[in-house]
Amino acid sequence: MQKYFIIPIIFIIFFGCGRVGDEASKLKTLGAPAIDSGDIIFDIKSKSQLVDKNGNSYVDKGHYSLLAQSKDREGRPIGNLQNITYEIYENNSNTASSEAKVILDKDSRVTTNNILLLLDFSGSLISDCGSLQNELEKDKNLCYQLVESAKTFIDNTVNENQNVAIYYFNSKTTITALVTSRTSSATNNKSELKDGLNQLYDPTFRRTELEGFSSTNLNGAVIEATKVACQWVGNCNYDNYSPQNNGNLEHFEFASIVVFTDGRDSAEIVSESKMFDFMNAHKGLYYYTIGLGNVDTRVLSAIGRDKYIPVSQNSELDGAFDDLSLELSDWGDSFYKIDYCPATQEGAVDIRIKVSSEGRIGIISDNITLPENIDFRCDL
Repeated sequence: MQKYFIIPIIFIIFFGCGRVGDEASKLKTLGAPAIDSGDIIFDIKSKSQLVDKNGNSYVDKGHYSLLAQSKDREGRPIGNLQNITYEIYENNSNTASSEAKVILDKDSRVTTNNILLLLDFSGSLISDCGSLQNELEKDKNLCYQLVESAKTFIDNTVNENQNVAIYYFNSKTTITALVTSRTSSATNNKSELKDGLNQLYDPTFRRTELEGFSSTNLNGAVIEATKVACQWVGNCNYDNYSPQNNGNLEHFEFASIVVFTDGRDSAEIVSESKMFDFMNAHKGLYYYTIGLGNVDTRVLSAIGRDKYIPVSQNSELDGAFDDLSLELSDWGDSFYKIDYCPATQEGAVDIRIKVSSEGRIGIISDNITLPENIDFRCDL
């Protein structure tokens, strides 16, 4: 019988910091035999917990469970690994593979990505909304292209594990929720989101809410969006950001910020350095940017640390939002819950799972300690 131990578990998700690890160096540190780490990088999002199939913690039955995200070597998510096979190594040997048990489960219920879509509603957009007079102008009109591209983005992005909230910014010190009935959280209500975007076609809305705020407070808007998004993942400690999922391994909340702008920060309310310092204090969040026209590529590529898409003309906006929607969908499909029971009966155990998927290889590494005097029953 396998023996197990009782320890309190502190369960913290480390997002972002060192997202793409070097699994080969981890293996070298363990003194393990050489195994090709391949082109799948498994970014471990949690330490192992001992749970049963219902997520309850037990001393003498259950299995170990952790969450990992699959990425390529450039840090891009790899969604929906197919035809998965694996080999199990315990303490540098795979002789116990036939007795150990492992399940890699792709389940959309494991993660929810709450996406804050932050749109630049400064002077150039508002003037284009007012000048849209006929069908012939639509291809060149920024207002129309942004609204319709964002609607397509909503259709392609919102699903069972991805929600969206829409905020806008201009010269104000704060950002504003475009869908005012849901100011505190993201939603999967596509109609509500698209109705919010349609307000830009309403001259009364533009006149009462947008006119007169013509410059661009980009730096401040990124900070304000970060404050909103970090609330969604349950912890906004700005001095030492460390989101937690409160021990619930069955579900994780993540947050992403998507910024669209067609200009540079002209309001000069918040410095560039302050913005980046604030972002660096929130490495658990994911940031994407789309920049159109006269933008500062250096700044936008730094804000969009997970992806930056430059756009040269209005008609290319639809394709940019499509690309980003695909990226986010791959992101949501790249999380795997790994459940396992080692064959080793007691002591310290280094676990390495060599995962193969249609010619690609990756390594999942973990370590546990099995004390004496408890017979543990695996429920996998």
